Amino acid sequence: MSAQRNALHRRVAKGRALVVTLMLMASLHLSVSVNIVMADPVTTIQTLGQPFRSHDIELSEQNGSLVIRTTGNDPFLVWQWSEPLQPDQRVLAFDYFCADGIQQLSIFAGPPITASTQLQLPDLAIAEGWQEYSVELSAPQGVELPQRMTLLRLDLGNEPDHRIRLRNIRIRSPTQRELDQTANRLAIRKEKIQGANAIGSYLDTSFPVKFEDVTVAEKTVTLRGEISPTLPTSTWKRIQLVEYPAHVQIDQNGIPLSDSIQFQGNQLVVTVPRNLENRDRLYSGWRLKISQPDETVGRFVSARHYASAFQTISSNAKVSPTRPASQKGLSAFSNRGPHTDLVELGVSAVTLNLVLNRFLTNVDGPQRDRIATTGPPIYFNPAAFDAIDLLVNFCRRHEIVVTAVVLIPRSKNSRSQSVLVHPETDGGVYAMPDLATSRGAIIYGSVLQRISQRYSDPNQPPGLIANWIAHNEVDYHPVWTNMGKQPDEICVETYYRSMRMIHNAARSHNPHACVFISLTHNWQVPHANPWGQLSPRATLETLQRYAIQEGDFAWGVAYHPYPQSLFANVAWQDNKVGNDFDTPLITIQNIHVLGEFLKQDSMKNSNGQMRPVLLSEQGFHTPSYEQDAQDRQAGSLLYAMKKIQSFPWIESFHYHRWIDHPAEGGLMLGLRTLPTKNEPHGQRKRAWEIYQAIGTQTEAEATAGLPQPDQP
Repeated sequence: MSAQRNALHRRVAKGRALVVTLMLMASLHLSVSVNIVMADPVTTIQTLGQPFRSHDIELSEQNGSLVIRTTGNDPFLVWQWSEPLQPDQRVLAFDYFCADGIQQLSIFAGPPITASTQLQLPDLAIAEGWQEYSVELSAPQGVELPQRMTLLRLDLGNEPDHRIRLRNIRIRSPTQRELDQTANRLAIRKEKIQGANAIGSYLDTSFPVKFEDVTVAEKTVTLRGEISPTLPTSTWKRIQLVEYPAHVQIDQNGIPLSDSIQFQGNQLVVTVPRNLENRDRLYSGWRLKISQPDETVGRFVSARHYASAFQTISSNAKVSPTRPASQKGLSAFSNRGPHTDLVELGVSAVTLNLVLNRFLTNVDGPQRDRIATTGPPIYFNPAAFDAIDLLVNFCRRHEIVVTAVVLIPRSKNSRSQSVLVHPETDGGVYAMPDLATSRGAIIYGSVLQRISQRYSDPNQPPGLIANWIAHNEVDYHPVWTNMGKQPDEICVETYYRSMRMIHNAARSHNPHACVFISLTHNWQVPHANPWGQLSPRATLETLQRYAIQEGDFAWGVAYHPYPQSLFANVAWQDNKVGNDFDTPLITIQNIHVLGEFLKQDSMKNSNGQMRPVLLSEQGFHTPSYEQDAQDRQAGSLLYAMKKIQSFPWIESFHYHRWIDHPAEGGLMLGLRTLPTKNEPHGQRKRAWEIYQAIGTQTEAEATAGLPQPDQP
């Protein structure tokens, strides 16, 4: 689930799809491709509309999509068309929304439809937003498909009460780029596995030299380190500084430098210019190696280390740490609703979506500043500040703490906006930043620096962004932070570099800024979907390993503890939650597990303190606007707030959504109903009134009679 689903209605136009291709590998078994690409002109597409037959399915149509609920143990849909498929039409593709996922997916091709033409498909992974899926209709060796294919049956598992939406259903030919990438798949996969193994080995390695401090000043970066007695003094003269710019992965070699290193006892110090050509070394990592005359790489004797101190802060150096007055918050604050709601509700904290693409253009103009980098001209557009200024300044005037969610939409049409997108991005709503090229990293860092500087002073307009959430739900990165199919180690290492960049940009202007990792309600996730889903527990443990190995930084956890099913009637009937660290999910029902996990000594920061926690997105569904549905939503909200009030380690509870949205896969989580012509902000639901009353003298009276769990 995401606080950014209001962008979903701008998805792929019919007939111009970005597609995931599950291509045939050498063994002729179905497997997942590494890329979703912009389709080349496709000459043969068979568009499938309404199925002509269904079984064990409740079916309807809404906003151009099929709304499906399975009602039995043999749910399937059958499509039929008049003209047989062309020989190259062998890719079934569709977009889907399925909050629970579906296993045991298969298709039958016909006529006739028989067991001999059944093809097992990869599962429909959980998609809490529109996601692309496609599969090549190629049978395993020894099985023949019909020559004249005019029937297709899609079997949706074997369980009742699954909900799924399908749209843009088609059968098409593969693009040339997909075919080319399929040919290189094994080599690419081997290279990625080698990189992942090297990253894992690096995190397990102890080094004889440790950086104690990396200080960034206005014009210099100064590094100080300590050498272990295990490193012979005879090798010290061959120690060389190696820079790791933001676009260089840790398993790569970095850039060896000739800057002079000075020694005093077992201490070393080296100072380098902060800026080199177009690169701000605020974002660089640093290592030390022993150079060898006959080796191009040498032996690394330190881990990578990033900036740990900033001498760049001037007027804001005395800004106090910011913590909201209460836990009551709101997700995705925008100009789409009445700002007075925040005051009336008593909201103390908000998140707002910081869409970085809006700050870039390839067209020069007044007040636009060209970003110094290679490649075609790209300009920073300060006009994008206007809408954010209004929001942040409103919060400043009403003492509401602002948290920004840093987002990079997967742009398909704009060259200026796509420069931030990771080059291997193959789908999803949002992308990982381009931290694979120097140009991408320089542009990303420049945008972060300008934004963080503007919103660094709480005492004057436009105000302060106190917290920064790095992208969205990285554990389900195919949809919300996409960088293509990647091993866990590469995905987390790239995300970590982005967190460091956000942190360093913000900290260079605000000494109390904090960056947060964004995670879904999943927790202990088995590797049933390799290269496609991370385990939040394992990801947090890995992030902590980086902080220990490479120097700690101010990071926290932005968790989304939705109910087990986003369509749940109430928030207290989850049955896949436990009370230990092996629980599959962490929802409001067992939110204490997250606190207990982060309170472990092994997870605390370098000062021995628990890392900060935001519940930055969660909400409760109203299947209708009938009174009983609204009462269940309001009761769930009351239950959640009562739960977290006993956990002061939770800084904020950001309710999602503010206003229902028609493109959220049928979910109606808002405190207000869907907008109408007469009610452009929707009508207040009962949950709005309850949220207002919570924490006030009217709470007991306002909440009387609401559904609540039975007391043990």
